[in-house]
Amino acid sequence: MPRKPLVVKIGGHLLFGKKELDTNYIKELISILRENEDALTPLIVVVGGGAFARKYIDALRCIEIRNESACDYIGIEVSRVNAALLATAYYGVPHKIPRNFADALQSAQSFKITFMGGLQPGQSTTTVAALIAEALGARALIIATDVDGVYTADPKKDPKAKLLRIVTTIELRAMFRRITKAGGYALLDPYTLDIIERGKLATRIINGKPATNIVKAAESEPIGTMIKPI
Repeated sequence: MPRKPLVVKIGGHLLFGKKELDTNYIKELISILRENEDALTPLIVVVGGGAFARKYIDALRCIEIRNESACDYIGIEVSRVNAALLATAYYGVPHKIPRNFADALQSAQSFKITFMGGLQPGQSTTTVAALIAEALGARALIIATDVDGVYTADPKKDPKAKLLRIVTTIELRAMFRRITKAGGYALLDPYTLDIIERGKLATRIINGKPATNIVKAAESEPIGTMIKPI
């Protein structure tokens, strides 16, 4: 029986330093994917827009474009460029990036590794990753970000924030409501939590640096935060 696929969300901010692309990390990530191809594949990598997407969206708002769907569309296009960058780096030739749900599922059945960005306005790329994982019956959903997992508060602002090793979707909803009201942060949006719950997805949030953490998470090593769907 074919092995179930793995879905990894790569936060766009992992690809960027303070002002430019982090080419060292991109090289490291591609190297890790190649070295561990047998262990990771079939693999779907969903890439976020990161700092560049935010700059384009901020530019639209600066020139008084108030259409949020238009802002989403620009963010999606940037995420696809990021995905194309990784796909070209991995395959060595230009590679088609799925632009809709059906194309993504077909690509996942045709290639060992599929790279993709966002799909439609109103969805975060994390939600896209969860939807793809649910549709494919993925063995795991790994969300790679720039912190070590889910904390009780924003670890970049609160030195007393504690890392949670295991958390339920119910606990996350309550925590994110509280944090959002206090002007804090949230790693997951409600739509993503909905998908994780209904799909009973084995989900782990990790720090994407070093890139070897992705392999550790794929092998079920206890790193980051494990999310238990309830």
